[in-house]
Amino acid sequence: MAAEIHSRPQSSRPVLLSKVEGHQDVVSAALLIPKEDGVITASEDRTIRVWLKRDSGQYWPSIYHTMSSPCSAMAYHHESRRIFVGQDNGAIMEFHISEDFNKMNFVKTYPAHQNRVSAITFCLTSEWVISTGHDKCISWMCTRSGSMLGRHYFTSWASCLQYDYETRHAFVGDYSGQITLLKLEQNTCSVITTLKGHEGSITSLWWDPVQRLLFSGATDHSIIMWDIGGRKGRTLLLQGHHDKVQAICYLQLTRQLVSCSADGGIAVWNMDISREEAPQWLESDSCQKCEQPFFWNIKQMWDTKTLGLRQHHCRKCGQAVCGKCSTKRSSYPIMGFEFQVRVCDSCFESIKDEDRTSLATFHEGKHNISHMSMDITRGLMVTCGSDRIVKIWDMTPVVGCSLATGFSSR
Repeated sequence: MAAEIHSRPQSSRPVLLSKVEGHQDVVSAALLIPKEDGVITASEDRTIRVWLKRDSGQYWPSIYHTMSSPCSAMAYHHESRRIFVGQDNGAIMEFHISEDFNKMNFVKTYPAHQNRVSAITFCLTSEWVISTGHDKCISWMCTRSGSMLGRHYFTSWASCLQYDYETRHAFVGDYSGQITLLKLEQNTCSVITTLKGHEGSITSLWWDPVQRLLFSGATDHSIIMWDIGGRKGRTLLLQGHHDKVQAICYLQLTRQLVSCSADGGIAVWNMDISREEAPQWLESDSCQKCEQPFFWNIKQMWDTKTLGLRQHHCRKCGQAVCGKCSTKRSSYPIMGFEFQVRVCDSCFESIKDEDRTSLATFHEGKHNISHMSMDITRGLMVTCGSDRIVKIWDMTPVVGCSLATGFSSR
C-alpha cells in the first residue's frame, strides 16, 4: 500500500491492493490508519487487531487484543490515537495506541448500553463518546469522567449514527426505516425531525457537513440523499444495488458517492449533476390512464360489469396504472433508477436513448461486504464482512482523481 497514490488513467474497476486474513469470525469494522500502511480491525471473534504492512508486502498483526465480548463497532481518532470499541454486551472500551502502533493500553470502560453497540463516534472538542445500540437508544458519555450525560430512546433498534461536530446534531437510523435528527445538549436532547422514506431498516448513514447532505442506505436496496441544508424536503432516490446497502461514503471534493452492498457490489454514483426527484406514488381507485377499476373498487366493477385489475405505479410520473397501460420497463438514471423499472407506456415514449445513460459505475468486490470505510485523502478503501476477509482497495482509478491534490481527469 503506497504512502501516496497519484492520479492515473481511468480504468473500469477498483484495484485490489491487499487481502488481510486471520479472523475467526465476522469482521465488524475495519479502518485504515491515516498516513500509515496499516489497518485496525474489530471482529465478532472478540479481537481488536492492528495490522501493519511489512517489507514483504503482507499485513501482519502488530497488536492482537482479546475482549470479553464480541466486538460490534469501532471509532478511531488518529490525532490522539484513541480507539473506542463497542461490544455485544453493550459496553464501550477505550484504548490508547502507541506511536509505533505496537502497543495498546486500556483507558476505561463506558457502560453505554444494555445490548449490542451498533455505532460509535468520538468528539474531541466536547470529550463525548456518542453511541447507538440494540437497546433502542442513543447515549452520550463524558470521556473525562466516564459518566453518562444523556440517553434518548427510540421505538426500534438504533442501527447507525452520524454526528455534526459543529452543531451537535446527531442522525440516528433505526430498524423501522426511520431516521431521527436530534440536537444533543450537555444532559438532554431535543428531537428536531424524523425522516421517513425507506421501506426497510436503515443500515448506513453518511453526513456531509459542507453541503449539509445526509445519505442513507437500507435493506430495501436503495439509497436516499436528504438535502438537509438546502431546498426543504428535497430527496433523491438511488437504486442500483441488488442487495441491502451496507456502507456509504460521500466524496465531497469530486461529488461522488461510494456505496457497498451485502452481495459484494461496489457502486460509484455521480452526484455532480442535476438529478430529478422521484415522484410520490399517487392513489386511485381506477387506472389513471384507461380508467379501468382496480380490484378493490367493487362499485365500479359492479356498474361496468368488469373484473378489477391490479394496481401498479409508474416510477417516472407516479401515476397509478394497470398492467396493460404499463407494459414497458426502462432505466432512468437521472431519477436514480440504474436498472429497469416499471413505467407507464406514455412515459416510456418520452424517455430518449441518451436518458438511459448510466450515471454510476458498478464493480464486484467478490466478498460479502458488511462494513466499508475510506481514507479519502489517499483514495483508499477497506471492506470487510462475514467471510472474515478484509480487502484494501485503490479507488483512484474509479473516482478518477488523486484526492490529495484535487486533480481530476474527469
